[in-house]
Order: sequence, then structure tokens, then C-alpha cells
Amino acid sequence: MSTPSPALVAASPILKAALTLVNEFLTTVLTGDPKEIPLRADSALLVLQGKLQLLLPQLATAEEAVVLQQATASINGLIAKLP
Repeated sequence: MSTPSPALVAASPILKAALTLVNEFLTTVLTGDPKEIPLRADSALLVLQGKLQLLLPQLATAEEAVVLQQATASINGLIAKLP
């Protein structure tokens, strides 16, 4: 098995939280009277959208360190190649 990407490892907790939110959305929409699914779907989708947007700062923070490390390593590699 290959080593997962550092970016994926950093984002993993946030991705798990997002998938949990999608599962919660589906449960909300699909539980109850099937005739009321369209009524529940609209409001549940707005809630899901809001909760996913709240995860974005956490995702950015988690990825920031990985991006910085990769950028620094690339620049240092270029510096080392220069005469």
C-alpha cells in the first residue's frame, strides 16, 4: 500500500466531518413521509451548505502547513541547483 499524500492526511479529519454532515443530510431528507421529501430537502440542503462552509477555515488551516513545507522544499531544491 502506498503512502498517502501529506495533503490528504492533513485534510482527513475535515473530510470525515464533511462526509458525516452529508450522511446527516441524507438521514434528515429521507426519514419520514416520502411525500414530504421535497419540503425537507430544501431546508436540509441549506443547513448542509452552511455547515460545510464552516469547515472551510479548518481545511485551509490544515493544508497551510503542507503547502508551506512543499513550497519551501521546492525553492530550496532550486537554490541548491544554482551555481
